[in-house]
Amino acid sequence: MKSKKGSNIDGSILLYEEIKIGIKELIKTKNLKAGDKIPNETELGEIFKVSRITIRRAIKELVEENTIEVIRGKGTFVKAPKTNLHLMNLKGFTEGLSTEESNVEKQILYKKVVNDDAEMPKVFLEKYDEFLKLVRIVKDSDGPISLDYAYLPTSLYPDIDSLIYGNVSTFKIIRENYNMKFVRVEKEIEYVHPSNEICKHLGVNKTSTVILVNKIIYGFNDLPVHYSKYYLLGDRVKFYIDADYTD
Repeated sequence: MKSKKGSNIDGSILLYEEIKIGIKELIKTKNLKAGDKIPNETELGEIFKVSRITIRRAIKELVEENTIEVIRGKGTFVKAPKTNLHLMNLKGFTEGLSTEESNVEKQILYKKVVNDDAEMPKVFLEKYDEFLKLVRIVKDSDGPISLDYAYLPTSLYPDIDSLIYGNVSTFKIIRENYNMKFVRVEKEIEYVHPSNEICKHLGVNKTSTVILVNKIIYGFNDLPVHYSKYYLLGDRVKFYIDADYTD
């Protein structure tokens, strides 16, 4: 039995919470993906037989949960869930995701041996003459998350090209096949405008901004052993840090 305010007298689930569940089920049953438009407030009211006030409350809650987004003048759309990415680890992109991210995969776009790259850091160019350049897209069921460029010195990792395929972890290969130990990491994060290649693979335009993460990993004796840069869609990721605090 429901009260006039839309809550159950016995203190159970509120009406707007029922509508939230109903909207999520609607998205699921209609197989709506990120970017797809959902019915407007009036239509949702007719579907669930409730007032627009209740619909608005449910929509507000779903927006706060990043399930949907409201674009003024256009409507309400399904929003791709954000992927949690740890800022302080030494791992690769997918290994740095929070443990609940289970459907993320990597797809190799191309790999080739190079001697130089315009954006490669000086500390690498001073140490090594040749690198395997690996370019991969990281995505989940809702679409692209990141475009990842990795540079692996061939003198440190001979024949590593033959070991990299499909969704394999390069960090696992480096640890297990080359016994490389990581000691520290340097990361720089900034917003940049995407290149044509980034636009093509991430589905953005030149006027958009994406998050660029530059990462250098060092081994023993402060030797640089891995360099990567990855371009992230800002609406697909959340950065987080967990660190011990001591006085």
